[in-house]
Amino acid sequence: MLNLVNLTQVDSSGVGAIVAAYVYLKRQGGDLKLLCPYGRVLEVLTVFRLLDIIPSFEDEAQALASFRPLRYFAKP
Repeated sequence: MLNLVNLTQVDSSGVGAIVAAYVYLKRQGGDLKLLCPYGRVLEVLTVFRLLDIIPSFEDEAQALASFRPLRYFAKP
């Protein structure tokens, strides 16, 4: 989860870092969730349509609960 609550601005480098983290985590079988994007940050993420791909939450407990539990299977 990426907590954006204190972030007031984001530029193309920041967007690139978010996308890179998302891609890396997806390749590892994980997920990225955004917590509390607002104001100008929300506008930029909307323009780039990242919120269509990366879920965002206003409540930390809901964001944490949205992660699927890890399942480990023994290999024969």
